[in-house]
Amino acid sequence: MTVRVLELRRAACAAVLLAAAAMPACGPHPQGKEGKIEDLYADPEADGEATPLSSAALTVEKIETELPAQVDEYKIGPNDVLNIVVLEHEELSSIRDFNKGIVGTVVKKDGFIYVPIIGKVQAAGYTVQEFQEVLQEHLRKYVVDPQLSVDILKYESQKFYVLGFVKEPGAFPVDGNTRLLEAIGLAKGVLPEGAIDRGYFVRGRSLLPIDLADLLLRGDTSRNVYMQDGDLVYIPSGKDQKVYVLGEVVRPGAVPLENGRLSLAQAIAEVGGILPVEARKRSIKLIRGSWQEPTVYTLQYDTILETGDRIILRAGDRVVVAPTGLTQLSRYMQQILPLLTGADTSLDIAGKSKALAE
Repeated sequence: MTVRVLELRRAACAAVLLAAAAMPACGPHPQGKEGKIEDLYADPEADGEATPLSSAALTVEKIETELPAQVDEYKIGPNDVLNIVVLEHEELSSIRDFNKGIVGTVVKKDGFIYVPIIGKVQAAGYTVQEFQEVLQEHLRKYVVDPQLSVDILKYESQKFYVLGFVKEPGAFPVDGNTRLLEAIGLAKGVLPEGAIDRGYFVRGRSLLPIDLADLLLRGDTSRNVYMQDGDLVYIPSGKDQKVYVLGEVVRPGAVPLENGRLSLAQAIAEVGGILPVEARKRSIKLIRGSWQEPTVYTLQYDTILETGDRIILRAGDRVVVAPTGLTQLSRYMQQILPLLTGADTSLDIAGKSKALAE
């Protein structure tokens, strides 16, 4: 077994075990509700008609998640350029150039600015309103009843990224007012060959339960979140049709859909089969649907051996073979993230983000 396979297996297992001790980054624990077994059909070509699996062969649940309340709050950071105006005290205000206009006050790498007479004042970490109050307190030592205003001329300290099949992928400044729809607009929209229904949103190396297709095509703005530092929106290619087999299998990874067709049994065979000792054979998960509200089918391995060649997978399906039961959507998300756009998306994202930032 290669080092890469061992790393993938460890990552998949770690996501299962660690998530039990921590709340998911995307919000509170998801709530399950009854789904329909009839939604998972066996291969209609096998016997001429679409025959649903027996209810005894699997269980199914619908997972719903909620995002925490989104706060429109921007905190000043290094490299931001501020415009400070102290009434009747031009010497304490930001520099102005007759030809260039307002030059502004740059927040240094250490998070401080320099104000004449006062000296160093920390700016990083404060909202604009908070920093204005801090600066006012400093000015009271030298000015009677100081009247001032602070605003941001240039947002330079924080970036979010829109990558993949959009017209102008790149890094964009966080300003506390940009929402997800506007972020995609800044990238000039999705290319025709982009797969919106399989696009995803990453924050802090965790997937947020946001269905970009609902957002862009069906006008569901309930999850039109504010962009934060390091956020990444990725739109994959519509031609890149894959399913993902994770957890206790020999070679966890992405399996391409050959000619758009792949059975569950074939997918497991492509990754070398399940591990005979480590795998929990009575609880193999097939996760289908959006990140926001996926349907989770739980099958026994014996059922897959008997009928798995008749269960045809769809692009984006996730098959998880784990040593313990998976009940939280965040665990599925944590396991799928390293395989979404290549051998190791987390490293790919970090590399692209760093290159764009430079």
